[in-house]
Amino acid sequence: MNNGPIDWKSKLLVVLAGVPVIVLVFLIGFWGVGFFLDKTKQAVAPDNQQIAGSPAGVPNVRQRFSFPAYQYQKSSYNPSIPSAAIATGELGNLNSFENAQTWQFSAVQKESLDKRNFFITKNQDDFFGLDSNESSSRVDDWSELYGKIGGSSLPTERKPENSVFVTSDYLLHVYHRLLEKEFEYIEQREFYPRISKMSTALMDAAVAGASAATDNAKKESYQRLAAYFAVPSALLDTASRSFQDENFSDNQDDAKEAVIASLEKFKDKLPATSYDLAKQELELVMKGTDMTSSPIFGDLQLQALNGMAYKEDYTQFTPRSHYAKNPILRTYFRSMMWYGRQNLLVKSPELTRDAMNITLLVKQLNLMKDWEDIYAPTAFFVGESDDLGIYEYQKIIEANPGVTPGEALVKKIQEESKEVGNPQIMSSAVVGESVASTSKSELQQQMKGFRFMGQRFTPDAFVFSTLTQGQETADSETGETLPSMPTALMVMATMGNKTADPLVDQWVAANAPDSKRIIAKRMTSLKQYFQAVPESVWTQNIYWGWLHTLRALFQEDSSKVGYPGFMQQSDWNTKNLQGALGSWTELKHDTLLYAKQSYAEMGGGGPDEAEIPPVPKGYVEPNIEFFDRLIPLAKMTHEGLKERGLLDSLFDGRSTYLLESLEHLRKIAIAELENKNISDEDFEWLRLAPGNLESVMAVLPGEDQTEDSARSALIADVHTDVPDNQILYEANGIPNYIFVAVKDTNGTRLTKGLTYSYFEFANPLGKRLTDQDWRGWVYGIEAGKMPAAPTWTTPLMK
Repeated sequence: MNNGPIDWKSKLLVVLAGVPVIVLVFLIGFWGVGFFLDKTKQAVAPDNQQIAGSPAGVPNVRQRFSFPAYQYQKSSYNPSIPSAAIATGELGNLNSFENAQTWQFSAVQKESLDKRNFFITKNQDDFFGLDSNESSSRVDDWSELYGKIGGSSLPTERKPENSVFVTSDYLLHVYHRLLEKEFEYIEQREFYPRISKMSTALMDAAVAGASAATDNAKKESYQRLAAYFAVPSALLDTASRSFQDENFSDNQDDAKEAVIASLEKFKDKLPATSYDLAKQELELVMKGTDMTSSPIFGDLQLQALNGMAYKEDYTQFTPRSHYAKNPILRTYFRSMMWYGRQNLLVKSPELTRDAMNITLLVKQLNLMKDWEDIYAPTAFFVGESDDLGIYEYQKIIEANPGVTPGEALVKKIQEESKEVGNPQIMSSAVVGESVASTSKSELQQQMKGFRFMGQRFTPDAFVFSTLTQGQETADSETGETLPSMPTALMVMATMGNKTADPLVDQWVAANAPDSKRIIAKRMTSLKQYFQAVPESVWTQNIYWGWLHTLRALFQEDSSKVGYPGFMQQSDWNTKNLQGALGSWTELKHDTLLYAKQSYAEMGGGGPDEAEIPPVPKGYVEPNIEFFDRLIPLAKMTHEGLKERGLLDSLFDGRSTYLLESLEHLRKIAIAELENKNISDEDFEWLRLAPGNLESVMAVLPGEDQTEDSARSALIADVHTDVPDNQILYEANGIPNYIFVAVKDTNGTRLTKGLTYSYFEFANPLGKRLTDQDWRGWVYGIEAGKMPAAPTWTTPLMK
């Protein structure tokens, strides 16, 4: 058996009899959000079938777990802003903006204010340091910039150009930063010690089991499991000193040499075979560049798949998102990635025995609570596992109390697991001559297996999986095959954004013209499915609730009578699409570890009041439905984590302040829409509110506040296109400025805020890009590598 890396592209270009064919059946974004369809249903449309399953039957994580309610209350309001043109000459503070800037508004920008009442322009201000490791007084790019727009906290120093425009983009960004900080805190202080305890205990139990075993099958199973648990045990051990010292700064304690040295500590107690296998695995994990067979499980996977080789993607073990910060987070990331990706196939008696033994050991060692203390909060974050796991195997074992663990129970598990639905998304590459004659549904059945901390299913990744393929057969109805690379516009379109529809058509015409009909067919099925998904599913947990909040930005069909002029422009819909994609990028970034990734198959006293300048009159983007969804999502998030005892009291203050701010902003937005007078006190609060939200995003205790920690640019790999050796990335850069002209009973004025700068691009398959790599491009060190922004955003930029 060849365990070496594969030249994927050369093997995928030709499909001939006798030539190995590679089908890429990969995972949808490492752990994500609950089952999309009932596990007994077919989630990916096989061949020419429509999307199957009833939306009403979508499993809800609340069926297993008790989470706080999503308390939605629709606001009552009557949009009453008179329709009126706004000329730039009416904007009394326009000159003040120009005098405060290093540049003057161009004729094109002024024309956009006249015609559309808004424009977006690239942020070219010099507000950040070049050394990412230097200490910084900044907390976050967005709050820093909003603080500058709002001006001094002293009323005596406020100026006409301090009229802020609070965008939905910014509020989504603040929610992302708070959630990321909360999970970073939980992962370092709560999840790391639990996963360390379990890994070590299970490794020791497997070693004892191998020593006590009297028959070869049992001994070999425990030897494999000793190696399986030794991998994360060695990884996590390298960060133990940092954890004990509560040192959350970065160091190199978890470097490859240290990891191998950590494994060496276990050498005397591990069976020699187990040690050798664990060392081979750790070499691949730490290298993070290969796609090859697992040294521990690869041979058995090959046998189970009748000669089709199962290839593990070790590039996924490069710590990304916030997990690159320090040894605790990096080792936690690699360990959880290990537990989420290694697939103990049901078709293999040996691997099923391994899964059975894991399940029995968890019970015997009383580790179920530790396991659930990680699984349940991550289910609240993202969702249930898409694969078989502890719950399913426990149920089968308990239903057969008279069957002694051994060959008979293994057969029972294999037989009864057939009644549980197949995984919706495949998670690795399969290579073999028989692949070409195997349907997707058959492959899903063959790939069914047990994962210790199974990868979760996300609806957006399901879209990617449904609209891409590798070397499967063509659709029998259209005669077309799907492309191997998607675009995030497909996610937005299938979830209801009509602005994205023609943009998807343009993308298909340019990138997949031979797949036009099959894409259209599947897009139609996906749209119908999402339209029928009930609100109880959309609000079941954080991930779905975040997507549900983004859907409040999709308002192309709603009446805009009585709304401000800028919201009545078609380009505002494009601005909202860009904002939704920018926030979705942050969602994918935050859940990168927990969501399956799709692969192509295959002060003193003040002065007299007379001395205080007039209050600048800002504006809140008045999308009330957006507030009505974001507020209960933020409440549910904090209450759900707090109820499980996972958060320190410092997060109480942060969440309370965010919620109070959102409530106040909603109150102002409703007053705007109803064209009511807003008090000077509210306008003064609004001027400073965006900058003051900095406190919600502050660094954690023990964390260094550096230039890098303040940088908001981030990147997430969301799809792997193995046929063309590419990875699809979604990324955000430095936030852009948005200027919005407003006219209501409170006056005619120019306001200024921030929007996402969103990017989508493909990069060669190999070591995956991290936030630090991307920030090197964005903040000027390697600026020449920056990709172009999507062409459809060009009309917004002036």
